[in-house]
Parts: sequence; C-alpha cells; structure tokens
Amino acid sequence: MTHAFRSHRLATLSAATLTALLAGTAAHAQSSNLSMYGLIDLGLEYRTNNNAAGNSQWRVNSGGINTSRFGFKGQEDLGGGLSAQFNLEGELSADTGAADTALFGRQAWVGVDSKSLGGVALGRMSTVAYDFIAPHDFMGYAPQYSWVTGTATVPKASFTSRISNGVRYLGQFGNVRLGLNAGLGEVAGSLNANTSRGISIGYDAGPISAQLSLDDGRTAATETATTSTSNRSWIASGTYSLGTTKLYAGVRDTKREPVGTISSSNAAFHTTLYWLGASAPVANKVTAFGGIYVENKHGTPSNPVMLAGKVHYDLSKRTRLYATAAIARAQTEDGVATRTGVFRDQTPLTNHQTGIGFGLQHRF
Repeated sequence: MTHAFRSHRLATLSAATLTALLAGTAAHAQSSNLSMYGLIDLGLEYRTNNNAAGNSQWRVNSGGINTSRFGFKGQEDLGGGLSAQFNLEGELSADTGAADTALFGRQAWVGVDSKSLGGVALGRMSTVAYDFIAPHDFMGYAPQYSWVTGTATVPKASFTSRISNGVRYLGQFGNVRLGLNAGLGEVAGSLNANTSRGISIGYDAGPISAQLSLDDGRTAATETATTSTSNRSWIASGTYSLGTTKLYAGVRDTKREPVGTISSSNAAFHTTLYWLGASAPVANKVTAFGGIYVENKHGTPSNPVMLAGKVHYDLSKRTRLYATAAIARAQTEDGVATRTGVFRDQTPLTNHQTGIGFGLQHRF
C-alpha cells in the first residue's frame, strides 16, 4: 500500500467520521430543540454621590435596562403531552468581560413538563415571585433604576429572586397561573436554616394581568445564629392595557425578624413599597416608560422616593438604543436621614442620588 493511497484512505475515513458525528449532533440537537441565547447590554452612566466624599462618576455600565447574560436551553418531546426541559444561564459583566462567580448562577435546572398538569424542575432557578412580578414593573427589574426586587435604601428590603437546591412547580389552567417553589437549606439537624419557600397565583385575561405572591426565607447556617433572620414578603401587582398604553401598579410588604440576638447589624424592620407607572409609544419604534417607587419604612421618619424612567428606540427586533434616568431622595426629619440611591446593588451613602444613562442592547 503506497503512502499516497494510505493518506487518501485516512483522509476519506476522517471526513466520513466527522460527517457522521456532525449529522448525529445535528439530529440530537434537533430532537432536543437545543438553543443558545444571550443578551449584551452596555452603556454610559453618570451617577452622583457615588462615594463617601460625595463625588460623581462616569462609567461604562453593563446592564442599564437588563442584566447581561448568556445561556443554553432545550426541550425534548417525550410523547403523551410530556417534555423534558433544561436551562443553564450565567450572568456577565460585559464592561469587563468577567462572568459571575458561579458559571450558571442565574439558572441551572432540569425538569419535566406536562401540557395539562404543569411542570416540575430541580436545581438553581428563579423564584415564582420573581417570574410572576417581572411583567408588572415598569422599569423591568433594571439593576438601575428599579426598587421592586430590592430597595436601594438602608436597611435594604427585598424578596428572594433565585434559590439553590430548589424545587419548583409551574402550572397554567386557563387564565390562571400557579407557581410553587422551595429551596432546601441542606443544613444537618435543621429543617429551617437557609431555606426558602414561595407561592404565586396569577390571572391574565384581555387587558388585565394580576398576581399575588408570598415569599418566605430564612438565612444563616444555624437556626440560633445571631445573624439568622426570617424575611417574609407579600406582593400584589398588575397591569392594565388601554390600547397601546399600559398602566403598572404594585405593593410589596416586607418584614424581617431576627431569629437570634437582635443587634445594630441585625435589627428587625418592616417596610412597604408601592409603585405606579405607565408606558406608551411616543413615535415609530419609540416607547417611553416612567413612574414612581415609594417606600414606607414603618417606625422611621423617612420615606424614600424614586422617580424613574426610560425610553427605548428599537433598531430591530433584537437591538435597541435606550436612555434611562432616575432620582432618589429620602426625607430628613429631626436630624434623621435614611440613606437611599438609584442602584439596588450598591449600598447608598447619602439621602439622595441621581443617575442618567445611555446604552445599546442586543439579544441573540
């Protein structure tokens, strides 16, 4: 057998093997309906009072209206109205290219869904409260500038957005949606430490969308740790469409109660957040959103307020330009000031802050 013949035969076998592998992969991907997706959101932002000295700052900002992310998801038809599903999703700081500390910290779950009975999933996932409330926030859970998932005030009030070691059920019955989730604490000897639980019921019909959620969680590794707290939120929210105009409203009542010793860093508090907003098209491919968040910090003289708004200009179905702005302020009475800000993930330093941003978002 000549060297040329052996080389030709090897090349032919390699090509055939590669073709078979690619064909098999394509067939498997088709049967599993596998897809990769993501969102890159970058812009310029100016924010006042951004350090202890009260200095302002310009920055390249990742996540002006939505958190940058990437993910994989798939679904396989099992027959009889059943399907297997999975979702892996990670967070990305697109301004630096850094990924979140957990590769798939946003979603990492697998489940089985029935068209008639609903679906059950296991793993790392968003809570039912997070999913049911999201369409009712006029700022769309923007890291800046929305207070629905968590207030940018001290002390910070929030409900659980995601759980690990979780079990979740989602079902659709006509116009009614039902969701249940539980996060196991996985602490030996304790059924409560690090646990979470939630229930949501939603209703969608015609111009009306409404939901009611209860989110309840316990922090810390032991039930008697001085830093352990019980955090419970009731959230009611909804939207009403008037043609192309949409109205948004909601209320979130949150109570935090230390399980162990009460201290200055682990104090009990009770807050109620209200929000009201609207959106409407203002020109071809241009939509404006705006509204107000008001937090009643029970037992204190200061009630923080944030006015926020954004404008979208859709270049295509996947790409948009946007502008955002917000101003947050808390009253100061009798020398007592509540620190507040426009960015939910930053601890505020003063009783007022302003931010503006301009950016570009692309979905793939």
